[in-house]
Amino acid sequence: MDNPQREAIVTVVEGRVRSFEAAEHARDPERLVAHFASVPEFHFYHDGRRATYALMAGGVRSALPAVRSLEVAYADVQVSVLSAEYALVSATFRRETVIASTGAASQSQGGVSWLWRNIDGQWLIVHGHISHPVDAAK
Repeated sequence: MDNPQREAIVTVVEGRVRSFEAAEHARDPERLVAHFASVPEFHFYHDGRRATYALMAGGVRSALPAVRSLEVAYADVQVSVLSAEYALVSATFRRETVIASTGAASQSQGGVSWLWRNIDGQWLIVHGHISHPVDAAK
């Protein structure tokens, strides 16, 4: 793969990360779930717990509408192009969430990694991991 092809993939995948971030800010569960691939090999680790696509999508669809505000900022975004079909993304995040039912605010920060796959011309997450270290939540 030549450098212009690699740079084009980086640009597209970085755009998908920002689209993911915007879906979180909008608290739009369907827009957020649309970033994930509904494929048999999908799995996502959330603080060490493995989730299938159905479990992840169900959790997003039930939890996100109950959130009054969700501000997430992804930083240190690194896109590593593995091939024309796969890209690995790592980033740090800082999140502040206010839950609508209680009004209580909680903050967290940590790291995330996603394996994005180009499926029929659309970059989607097929594997992921997010970690919220206990000592980082302030």
